[in-house]
Amino acid sequence: MWLVFFDESKNDNNYPSYHIGGVVIEDSHLLEVEAHISAIARDVFGSSRLIQETEFHAAEIFHRSKNFKAWNDFASRLDVIRRLIDILNLEQVELIDIQINCDLLLASQSPEDIGFMFLCERVNEFVRGRQGLGMLIGDRENDRSAAKHAGSLSDYKATGTDFAFGQKITHLVDSVHFTQSHLSRFLQLADVYVWLLQFQERNRGSENQRHAAVFELLQREGIDLFPAKYKEWPKRP
Repeated sequence: MWLVFFDESKNDNNYPSYHIGGVVIEDSHLLEVEAHISAIARDVFGSSRLIQETEFHAAEIFHRSKNFKAWNDFASRLDVIRRLIDILNLEQVELIDIQINCDLLLASQSPEDIGFMFLCERVNEFVRGRQGLGMLIGDRENDRSAAKHAGSLSDYKATGTDFAFGQKITHLVDSVHFTQSHLSRFLQLADVYVWLLQFQERNRGSENQRHAAVFELLQREGIDLFPAKYKEWPKRP
């Protein structure tokens, strides 16, 4: 069984793309990966308890807000991001990257709906190729969004996904499960991954030193966050 923890970028009118990313971990590796994240929490917060005060959000780390408001030293915050990137780079962690180019969509099309559909397709392909099953777990931000995603997955399992080359979803079990992100280290890891996806697209070519410092983390020898499955839609000319 593979568990797929996914998160999505927030809508931003100043940025043309929507990202949804999945952190995929086989059940036999869950305790090991969780222990790595919990060790960082103990070092950073003095506790590994799953509470809001020990929650990791990449944007908050980078921009020095909420749990990292008192962290004036950028190098120290950057080191937290480094350690989280190192966990994303573990061989036990697989990644799925979905990018929807919102500026190329029709007015009637929803980037969130299309992104989730492609996530289901790519996860299904991933677990089917490994002769396994998958379950989706997301961040419960509101009941309406959770119900919408659960309903969509149910429809895809019953009749296949949309568009001309829709796929049968045969290897995802049950519904989409949701919990609050502070209760899951894996959802926090997914948050970091999605933030990195958007960060790279937004800041490629930036001369800002702090932006460059994050790119240097990603360009270290041995770091490879290339996804196991990927979808960009619509493709840019």
